[in-house]
This record gives sequence, C-alpha cells and structure tokens, in this order.
Amino acid sequence: MIEEVATVVQLVPEGVVLECFSRSACGQCRQSQHCGTGLVAKALPGRSHQFVVATPLPLRVGEQVRIGIPEQSLIKSAVLIYLLPLLCVLLASLLASLLFKLGDGGTIASAIAGGWLGFLLASRLARGPGFGLAGPVILGPLIPISNID
Repeated sequence: MIEEVATVVQLVPEGVVLECFSRSACGQCRQSQHCGTGLVAKALPGRSHQFVVATPLPLRVGEQVRIGIPEQSLIKSAVLIYLLPLLCVLLASLLASLLFKLGDGGTIASAIAGGWLGFLLASRLARGPGFGLAGPVILGPLIPISNID
C-alpha cells in the first residue's frame, strides 16, 4: 500500500473531498543547488489534487488523514498508460516500414496514429468492468501531535 497524507476540505453525501499536494522528489540531495532538475523543481510550485473518497469515518473539515492506494493498482495503471501506447507506436511503425514498405513520412505518420490508437485503447480498457483499478482509500485519521514542555 502506497500511503500519503491528505486534508479533508469538504463533507459531501458520497463521502469526503480530500486534498493532497504533489511534491517533487527532487531537491532532497546535496546537489540540488547545481542540478537542473532540482532548480526546476524549486521554481515550479506543488500542485494540489482534490478527489472524493467514500468513508464511514466521522471526519471533520481540516482534519488530516492517511490515504493509500494498492501497489497492484498503480502498476496496472502505469502499464496501461505508458506501455500500451508505446507498444502501439512501435507496432504501427514496424508494420508501416517492414510490411507496407512506406517511406519515412509514412512510418512517422503510422507511429503517430499508433500512439493515438494506443491511448484510445488504454482509455477504453481503464473504464471497462474487468480492469479493476482500485481508487484511494482512507486508512485512518492522523493522530495530532502536541508538544509537552
């Protein structure tokens, strides 16, 4: 289970609206001052994401919760979104080049069409009943930390 912290921003009949901020993984090492990726990560602000999660827990607005998504679901999504269109691009360009003996322009056009077809296919498969992508679930509220002096 991959975990993240989110904040309850609204209570709705379907559950709760959660908000979490995406952070760049870069900028954590000592080379971030000299690294191009680290400089870009510092220049761009983090983005917030809001989504609805059904829960029986009695949560309040402003409360922080731990959310999780199963690794299996993340791997399936990555394969579907990245690998399937890439395989369609390669297959379409190989067919255009080797089987149909098209020139460079035809091969490039076939590769673009194959990528477009791969994204359409991935979109349909993700919405299908048998794919089984699991959305985020609330694992529990965060325990507030208080300083005792």
